[in-house]
Amino acid sequence: MAASLNQDFVTYRGDSITPIFTVRNSSGVAVNISGALEITWKILPENLGTPILTKTMTGGGITFVTSGADGKFQVAILATDTANLSGFYLHEASVTDSFGSVTTVTAGRVQVGLVPTWTYNAAALSTNTVYQVRRLVGDVLYGDQQMQDQEIEWYVANYSNVWAAASAVCRALAAQFSRMVDTVQGDLHTLYSQRARNYLALAATLFQQSRGRGVAYVYAGGISQTDKNNQVEDGDRVPPQFNLMMFDDLLPTSPVSHESPGTPLSRVYP
Repeated sequence: MAASLNQDFVTYRGDSITPIFTVRNSSGVAVNISGALEITWKILPENLGTPILTKTMTGGGITFVTSGADGKFQVAILATDTANLSGFYLHEASVTDSFGSVTTVTAGRVQVGLVPTWTYNAAALSTNTVYQVRRLVGDVLYGDQQMQDQEIEWYVANYSNVWAAASAVCRALAAQFSRMVDTVQGDLHTLYSQRARNYLALAATLFQQSRGRGVAYVYAGGISQTDKNNQVEDGDRVPPQFNLMMFDDLLPTSPVSHESPGTPLSRVYP
């Protein structure tokens, strides 16, 4: 028997799950474990300290999927086992064969997180900003969930309107799919890069739609004569530090101030 590494999986706090593991030899062939005296599975902290959870075959927490001849066993993890867990842990399983030899057969990481929240209700679309963002990005299919409620709430809180928040969500999804590799299996093509491009295009569209809906933009003044005249004639405007007039080539001797559009205080003539 050989250890199968990187046997990672994800579960959620309070969930009851039954992960299945297969014991294999160094060639990858399943090993008959029907004669095993014991199978032990543990969850440990990442510092490899005292096990947090232990399941055994003799204790009833581990059973064969069939007879054990196919090398498969399953671990019964109860809701009470995960109720107080949160974060990343290590897990490992060992088999004690009929001769009493103990071999580690699987190892990996397990992540226990809070139960994700994904909700959508078209009837509440007019008042619920999370649902509005979901509708704009197309994340409205229960069987194809993209963003959790808490993630969208964060974007809504950091942008001035739902169109801008939806644009940011699309950019985040594009980044997520950019990490994945396109795959081809016969006639089946899974093109994650295309999904990333589509989300980026949608992000640009939503950003344009967000304009005029509370988003602040950079304003470039001084490029229109009318605009400049209005600024100069504004009585509530703070006077500038200096004015550039045709003959204002010397600063007043006292007090020091900006040159004004009126009669210059001093002037140099050729």
